[in-house]
Amino acid sequence: MKNADGRPPAAASRAWFQWLLARLVTLTWAYGTVFGLWLLLRFVLGDFSWWSFAFNSMLLYAFAPAPLVLAVAVLTRRREVWATFVVSAALWAWLWGGLFVPRLRPAQAAGPSLTVMTYNVLGFNPDTRGVLDTIRASNADVIGLQELNPEIAAAIERELSGEYPHQWLMPEPGVTGGGLLSRYPFERAGAAPLDTVQWVSPPMVVTLAIEGRAVTLVRFHASAQAGLWRERERQAALLPEIAKAHSGALIALGDLNATDQNDAYALTTRSLRDAWREAGWGFGHTFPGADAGASPGSSRPSFGGFAVPQWLVRIDFIFHSAELAARDARLGRFDGMSDHRPVMATLAFR
Repeated sequence: MKNADGRPPAAASRAWFQWLLARLVTLTWAYGTVFGLWLLLRFVLGDFSWWSFAFNSMLLYAFAPAPLVLAVAVLTRRREVWATFVVSAALWAWLWGGLFVPRLRPAQAAGPSLTVMTYNVLGFNPDTRGVLDTIRASNADVIGLQELNPEIAAAIERELSGEYPHQWLMPEPGVTGGGLLSRYPFERAGAAPLDTVQWVSPPMVVTLAIEGRAVTLVRFHASAQAGLWRERERQAALLPEIAKAHSGALIALGDLNATDQNDAYALTTRSLRDAWREAGWGFGHTFPGADAGASPGSSRPSFGGFAVPQWLVRIDFIFHSAELAARDARLGRFDGMSDHRPVMATLAFR
């Protein structure tokens, strides 16, 4: 029995399979070329425009074709295809592999500890009960809030004064509000040099003592939107500078509106440490959460009426100075209405 072209079915199938493999090899070449150019721009030029900032933010997903490249490499045994897979796998392991390695509690961090949380509640969030439940479930000692609106601030004052007697709330309609909740007494401190640039909401700086050890804590909310990448870098570069104005340990927590593949993150971590990188497990993605259909004001993008998947990137951070070590880092409870998930970390003195 033969096909219409005169070839036996088995031969036709093999020919079709070889044709498919040839096309897949071409695709791997195209992928390797485009990916290589992207990486060259990423590691040489960094964020040099709004679109490069956006591309670098999503760098993780450039590795999505790697399993297909592996399959083509196994089937074709082509060295160049194997090289493409090995290089991409090695780079992925270098950038994110450490997030999946079992963590050991640092022996040198045996001093007093403090559990902190950063939480962007979404300025248009109407669910005060969900926010209060998330705060209570955290059991954190100090909480930095972004996008605190007047309704949620009033509920916090009314219902959480017992758990958090020390509060500094600056609610505003929309996204420019902020707040700090603490179980420990604190003193408000000057925000210089952070106040030399414009943030989404003014940075809040306080000093507190943990068993006689001084800690400076900064709550921040960096500029949003890809087009404000330069402004965000100026803000990020100032976060480590606050340590020079205050003695003792430093904690900076908030919404950076950039990922760990952007220059704003690199500027911050030149002298501060990322608690999630130090003690978290997994990618720890915090954004985007609820879509605009379920939660008005949410910045979760939609295309053609379909919202993008949840939890694509990590843009909420807890940074700390070298006097502290992260004993653990984890995600907080999702309230179901915000477009962010909270991040928590327990930091101990070395």
